[in-house]
Amino acid sequence: ALFLTHDIPRIRYNATDDTLWRTMSWTNYWEKSTWILPIHRPSPCGHWVMCTINIASWRLFLFDSFAEERPWKQEIQVRL
Repeated sequence: ALFLTHDIPRIRYNATDDTLWRTMSWTNYWEKSTWILPIHRPSPCGHWVMCTINIASWRLFLFDSFAEERPWKQEIQVRL
């Protein structure tokens, strides 16, 4: 399932469940074993990273072409 970048701000700014369902239900994301989530990192130069989410293993894979220049690990919060 590919999450579109225009849906993420809706979630962040507390869109209603009906609004989210109307814009995301067609993806059937809950049936997919892998989710792809594009993430925009605005500072300092602004670029996109990609997170692939494996639902079965509860693992996240992040691709960031600038990772060696600007590490991101301190920005990630892990909850178990």
